[in-house]
Amino acid sequence: MEAAELRYSWADPDVYETFIGRWSEHLASPFLTRADIAPGSRVLDVACGTGVLSKALAEAGAHVIGVDASEGYLEGARRRRSHPNI
Repeated sequence: MEAAELRYSWADPDVYETFIGRWSEHLASPFLTRADIAPGSRVLDVACGTGVLSKALAEAGAHVIGVDASEGYLEGARRRRSHPNI
């Protein structure tokens, strides 16, 4: 049996945005409301993807460190969602 060909590259931030990132933007605000993170808090965003939640946290006044196993996703986060608090 041949191995199935992968249709998408999960290291590509543009592909991630198509499938996950666009939904994350809709969910960030309700998440922050429930998370109750005070301005000035320090937050570690593990598996940050392309940084949607990291940027939302930073815009709310938190100081954020985002980490992800995919260097491609991190590059996408740097390119699309830079913020002084990240």
